[in-house]
Amino acid sequence: MIAGLALLLAAATPVPPALTVHSERFFHGEAQALVAASDDIRLRFPVRSLRTSGRWQVCSEPRLKGDCVELEGDYPVEAGLGMSFSIRSLRPIPPGSGAGASAPTMAPGGASLTGVTSRYWPAPTYGSERVLACPRGEPSRNCAHDTAEDLCRRAGYRQAEHFQLEDVGGRLMLSDVLCVKGAWGVTR
Repeated sequence: MIAGLALLLAAATPVPPALTVHSERFFHGEAQALVAASDDIRLRFPVRSLRTSGRWQVCSEPRLKGDCVELEGDYPVEAGLGMSFSIRSLRPIPPGSGAGASAPTMAPGGASLTGVTSRYWPAPTYGSERVLACPRGEPSRNCAHDTAEDLCRRAGYRQAEHFQLEDVGGRLMLSDVLCVKGAWGVTR
């Protein structure tokens, strides 16, 4: 019985966040493990692949500035990161904090309704987290519009025709996002 309890406790213990970068594709070459936030990090080599446990925000400039993306999972080649990628600052993202700017190859998820030329998400997600209205700063309608447009393009649609902002625990998230392929009334 004690062994069973120990197994249950071990299964419930979350894995601490870690980000391991590799100098070669497919997790080969030199490796460097990163386990804490850093405002200005200098890696020993260019990143060609990486693995994460937990979610991480990584940025191309010090102090979480520049091009920033949210990473979760394995990236066997740097092309999956969406840019000529260099990491200069990073931080682990706690669960439940909402999704920021995810890697460009990540498509939106969550329950949705798909029509002939449109798709509607009442509460879009990236991975298991709701999409923040403005992942790179203070929430504004313009920033949320850009986030909704990016979400629609990632899903293969031309634009966001409609979206709303929803307060979830003091954070503004995208909701009621309607993506369309073309002009209204025109099917292709």
